[in-house]
Amino acid sequence: MHKKQYRWRSRQARFFYSSQVRSLILAVVLFLSSVGGVLVTSDVWASTAIVQTQKQPLQLVEQGKLLYQNREFESALGVWSQVAAAFAARGDKLNQAMALSNVSLTAQQLGNWEQARQAIATSLNILQTQPKSPAQQQILGSTLDIQGKLQLAVGQSQAALTSWQQAAKIYQNLGNQNGAIKSQINQAQAMQDLGLYPRACKTLLKTLELDHQNCEITKEQLQTLQQRNSSSLQILALRSLGNVLRFVSQLEQSQMALLTAEQLAQQSGDSENLAATYLSLGNTSFAFANKSLLRDTTEEENILPLPCGHKRITDQAKTYYKNALDFYQKTVDISTSPIATLQAQLNHLKGLLYLHQQPTSQDLTSIKSTLITLTPSRVSIYARVNFAESLHCVNQGIKAQAKSVSSPDETVQLLNTAIQQAKAIKDERAESYALGRLGQLYEQAQQWETAKEYTESALKLTQIINARDITYQWHWQLGRILSAQKNFPAAVAAYTNAVTILKSLRSDLVALNPDIQFDFRDQVEPVYRQLVNLLLQPEIPSSENLKQARNVIEALQLAELDNFFRDACIIAQPTAIDEIVDNANSPTAVIYPIILADRLEVIVKLPQQKQLTHYRTYIAKNEVESTLEKLRQNLEQRYTFRERELVSQEVYNWLIKPGEKELEQNKIKTLVFVLDGSLRNIPIAALYDGKQYIVEKYSVALSPGLQLIEPKQQKQKFEAFTGGLTESRFGFSPLPNVATELEEIKSVIPARQLLNQTFTSTTIENQISSDSFSIVHLATHGKFSSQLEDTFILAWNGKINANQLREVLQIREDTRGSRVGTLKPIELLVLSACETATGDKRAALGLAGIAVRSGARSTLASLWRVDDQSTSILMAEFYRQLKNDAAITKAEALRRAQEYILKQYKEHPFYWAPYVLVGNWL
Repeated sequence: MHKKQYRWRSRQARFFYSSQVRSLILAVVLFLSSVGGVLVTSDVWASTAIVQTQKQPLQLVEQGKLLYQNREFESALGVWSQVAAAFAARGDKLNQAMALSNVSLTAQQLGNWEQARQAIATSLNILQTQPKSPAQQQILGSTLDIQGKLQLAVGQSQAALTSWQQAAKIYQNLGNQNGAIKSQINQAQAMQDLGLYPRACKTLLKTLELDHQNCEITKEQLQTLQQRNSSSLQILALRSLGNVLRFVSQLEQSQMALLTAEQLAQQSGDSENLAATYLSLGNTSFAFANKSLLRDTTEEENILPLPCGHKRITDQAKTYYKNALDFYQKTVDISTSPIATLQAQLNHLKGLLYLHQQPTSQDLTSIKSTLITLTPSRVSIYARVNFAESLHCVNQGIKAQAKSVSSPDETVQLLNTAIQQAKAIKDERAESYALGRLGQLYEQAQQWETAKEYTESALKLTQIINARDITYQWHWQLGRILSAQKNFPAAVAAYTNAVTILKSLRSDLVALNPDIQFDFRDQVEPVYRQLVNLLLQPEIPSSENLKQARNVIEALQLAELDNFFRDACIIAQPTAIDEIVDNANSPTAVIYPIILADRLEVIVKLPQQKQLTHYRTYIAKNEVESTLEKLRQNLEQRYTFRERELVSQEVYNWLIKPGEKELEQNKIKTLVFVLDGSLRNIPIAALYDGKQYIVEKYSVALSPGLQLIEPKQQKQKFEAFTGGLTESRFGFSPLPNVATELEEIKSVIPARQLLNQTFTSTTIENQISSDSFSIVHLATHGKFSSQLEDTFILAWNGKINANQLREVLQIREDTRGSRVGTLKPIELLVLSACETATGDKRAALGLAGIAVRSGARSTLASLWRVDDQSTSILMAEFYRQLKNDAAITKAEALRRAQEYILKQYKEHPFYWAPYVLVGNWL
């Protein structure tokens, strides 16, 4: 483009550009996505001087800006189209591209997606033909921003990420810091849509000029931010970071970040950022409530179909839900964004349902009014589906009076509208989502053929676009429908497809759904269990069904650990499960108890037997749970006797008695249990057959799944690193017997010891990395929980959680179990003073997590803490057995040590039973 095209023909119209172009400006537009994040479309600048003619393009530009800002989008679209035509007629390509970008932006607000696509494509084509200059680059960056917004709105998240990455690079080259920050924030939103939460987190930390090596933020960093003169963009980035931290289950950090964003928004008078921050704070409070329910309730007390709430709400969860409602109301009170307002209204409605409270007609009317104002987009489609689900819950009537608030036909109409809107914007994922939910609605109404029709339509769409994260849901839904129709072979096929997809997702699953940890029990785990239920439904299941059921349970164990750690770094061993049992040097049987709604199924693998053994007990799940809870209580009470034996024998009768003869015929010496549910909280060695405890007859070990076991027994130099605490730290009681325990160990095997002040995370790591210890024995407070952040051991300088413990030990072994450097992996990790979290029904999941994540081949840990001399004696005897008999397995050494305490010291299981061996039992 020649310079003479930019000659000024009117002294009154002075426009110029230097390193940054200054010209016509379209105000920044804030756009809230469906997950509470924020998109920022950049200012769109005209290129240079504008010729004043009788059509007055400058006045049209100002008019278009004003109409857009006043949300008069229809009129604004007409004006911007005129501006584009006027600049085209004058051959002013850059300003024509600018105007077309604004046409696209305005058309997006109206849901005119095809017009928006054509306008942005034409703008980009024009810009590609123009010489590279600061003006051309500035408009190109802004146009790419607008294209990214369009792409995200119609479900093209990866394309949106690419557009914003290109825009950020352009802004950085221009020295446009604000433009670069906006594009980085937008990139983080696209990453969240793609499930790339750690990457989004680090992007936002970098934007805030904070350490971004790990996805975390400290109080000190937040204090630093408070001392800066924070702009709206920085507040926006901090709020987005708070959202991402919530998605990766860092709820405390999420809350800290959002409270800081709230304070900064209040100080700067940024009302729109403040409103959106209230929305995010409400969502984090909601997540806190869900977390407490995950810990404190059983599956039966969990989510009802089409999330309508909980059968039982704890007081703590109730407090969190009420806090969330307050934040949502604050959002509604001050927000000027229709999307933010709607999101808050919908979440407020869901909060009411979770609190067993009913919405008023005014509540529902307000949501409907907001929905009407929205143009079709993925956000508005998902909002309609969300509202339809909540209306369904209202119509179901958690309370009888709710039935008159709305009609079932209205729910169906909402979903049909969502389907039509998704078709209009060509968003096949959103269309599938709405179709599937409509199928689910008809499933709830037991209209099986209609439900099947909609579900199959939803399934076809997801298969076309390869959306596996929702494909498995529709296979599962189809399986439920087919099962209800008594078409069991087809139902098994559908369920198998769902499980296969879940297994293939693994690494994506925890990322694709930010609430997956809470949803695991109602959106993932039931798929596995319902398939097992179908496979084992016949009175005598086929051999193929038994094998498939066993494999499904193994896969579920792995999925639970993935969910616990919120990643899929645990690598299953390629060795066939049957080979591990057949080749064990001690005759071994593997027992899989499976707790189903109406019965307890048991599958047994015996050595050198191709056929699996199977038996069942018809007993309701809640009765199983209550019996196991009673047994655990009796085991922990030191003076129980007859009741303890009766309850213990009842559980023995479920798990072992039906298979006693086959165990004897095969001369079984070791029982390995792959335990299910609350059975993990029970020390199997303490089960009683009416005459003796299991530990007096069999060696016992636990496994989180044989696919996680490396079968070979490793012989190494018999030397231990030992450490622990005797003194009180961080509110934890002193452990005076620990010193005796460590000295007893040292008297049996060579050991290097750290005690109290010398027992820190750093010194532990230094000691372990400096020598090839085959045993690491830690005698300190520890807690196993169903929550990763609540699973820890205590060092002098603070808690070491499961992931940090892995980091301390990781120099010894990578996640595949291969050697690192010249040091061999740890053969045995002992945690002798730990306990499972009180009231946490799935707490032993934390023990399995520690066992797998530590990198040790075997882990010996306690289910409850025994601060008694018996611990020292038991541990010393355990090591003595290992040292004196080269052929002994770890499981047998533990059995002998427990039997020694039982017969020579204290008979009550409280003193010897809590110690369980997890992992490689050889």
